[in-house]
Amino acid sequence: MTQRGAATRDDTLEAPDSHRQTQAERRETAERAILEAAEKIVAERGLDDLSMNEVGEAAGYSRALPSHYFGSKGALIQALTDHILAGYAERMRSGSTPHQGLDLLCDVVGFCIDDAIHNPIAVRAYQIILIGGLTRPELKPMVDGMTRQSIDDIAGLIMQARELGEVRADVRPRAEASIIISSIRGVLFQWLINPDHVSLSHMRECLVANVRTTLKA
Repeated sequence: MTQRGAATRDDTLEAPDSHRQTQAERRETAERAILEAAEKIVAERGLDDLSMNEVGEAAGYSRALPSHYFGSKGALIQALTDHILAGYAERMRSGSTPHQGLDLLCDVVGFCIDDAIHNPIAVRAYQIILIGGLTRPELKPMVDGMTRQSIDDIAGLIMQARELGEVRADVRPRAEASIIISSIRGVLFQWLINPDHVSLSHMRECLVANVRTTLKA
């Protein structure tokens, strides 16, 4: 780390201009940079190579700052996961659709695929964290909670569409939601492994068509 980087990006110093950030704003800026650096490292090299010291340097801050803010590597991974999910939710809100019912559900499924095309680093880091839940006991509760929340969200959309009479009455929302989430994750995993042989645009069409055909009343 260069002396210039330590002087200009130290969380305890203010920028020498007339638009000085407050301490809270400086911390928010630093945390965002740290999480973005962690996201890139995880996406490129996985969780095992995620180092608190390296994240600090990659973000342009001191090696000690990530530990000061997040305390432990596990807490950093939790914060990174929240950061990825928050970015996803914000992009979904900004691209909100006027549709409702089954059309809304299909739009959400399509968005999950489209978002991966535009944000491959985030989706790769997210998938690696999901896989980490299989081998890292400390991640299992978090990954389980994320999966349950995703299923709840999709099941809620299915129930809304069923109330509108657009989905069959015999459909089991949580079971179908589990299948949809598994399908999205599986497609994205295949694409990340071999993007040259998996057309996300084609898979998007297939997933949306399958959801519509399977659930439609």
